[in-house]
Amino acid sequence: MTDTTSDGSAPDEQYAPDPNVLERSAAAFLKQRYPSEDATPHALGEQALGKLRRIERRAVVYAALAGILSGLLIGGIEVFVRRGLMDGMQGMGWTEQLPYWIKFFALAGVVSGIEILFLYWNALRAIGRIGRVAGIRLKGSSRGTLMVHGLARTALEFPNPRRPVYGIDPYALMPKWKFVMQNLLYRMKVGISSFIVRVLLRRMLGRAALRGAIPLVTGPLYAIWNAIIVWRIMRQARELALGPYAVEELVQRIAERAGEVGERARQIMLDGVGEMLMRSQNAHPNYIYLLSRLMEELDCIEQTIDVDWSARLKDLPALNETERQCVVELLVVASLLGGKLRGGKLDLLREACEALGLRLNTTLLPRLHRRIMQGQRIDGDMARSPVS
Repeated sequence: MTDTTSDGSAPDEQYAPDPNVLERSAAAFLKQRYPSEDATPHALGEQALGKLRRIERRAVVYAALAGILSGLLIGGIEVFVRRGLMDGMQGMGWTEQLPYWIKFFALAGVVSGIEILFLYWNALRAIGRIGRVAGIRLKGSSRGTLMVHGLARTALEFPNPRRPVYGIDPYALMPKWKFVMQNLLYRMKVGISSFIVRVLLRRMLGRAALRGAIPLVTGPLYAIWNAIIVWRIMRQARELALGPYAVEELVQRIAERAGEVGERARQIMLDGVGEMLMRSQNAHPNYIYLLSRLMEELDCIEQTIDVDWSARLKDLPALNETERQCVVELLVVASLLGGKLRGGKLDLLREACEALGLRLNTTLLPRLHRRIMQGQRIDGDMARSPVS
């Protein structure tokens, strides 16, 4: 198996050819600590799945403990500065309160900075271990580089980059205002959440008699927030790390039947994944991994996919039985790879089923997604089970 398509176009170059300094540093940390040069994606047994859960649980607990400590320190600093240095600031004007705010935010900034660095380290360490359990090569291949940058972005909570993937704009169907707001919220969510928490605390603890309880309240609140954020990161990292196994199993089945798959069916499969990528509105690394492997196994010469799904829908009824099976398996598994099963991806599955004279049973899709999230094999019959 090679790591580039036929013209040498590496999948990591399709994803993020110019990673920023934070992403490069996080990726270097993962490659140094968890190189896994000989690893291959594989199914997880009960022991490996249990280890994966322990890694995730430990990361969430550490994040919560960091939140408790940070909240206690910041809350304690506020009480100390208010009462110890400023005599409670009773009756003070804004200019008289200014020294308090300077001292408080300086000290709170130091505490928050240390907490953020710890949370990044905690997430990266856990994600590296998840990659090792899943059999992801984080070093020594272009697909490994693709995965390591995807995992690094997950740990840093960076959105996937907006750039064409084999000529496809993943965000082509996303309204511009939504894209702008999405990126803005990615950059502001920590500050906004912190601001909301502080406003609520000041409303709750407005009376001077209650201000001494600030450390008791901030600790648990910060712990809960940290735990929620790291739990989301761990879930995204698991999906990213376990996706390549599902891709390899899928592509291998298609490769075994490649002799019965004509050029029209191959174009339908490529356009189908490209359309799924656009409808997901997310340049998820698993889609890039899938496209790279699919183009490799189908011996594609052209590396730019000009998606025309409406035309491909008209070609679907003319496929033979083997080609239909390949297309259905591909679209079902692809719909489960990159984040939530959104309406656009479901619509694509329904459109394909309607063109093939089949019916989609959406209640079976969550079960297949759970299998991916647990590192379990999805064979051809399972992949086709939601379609009848």
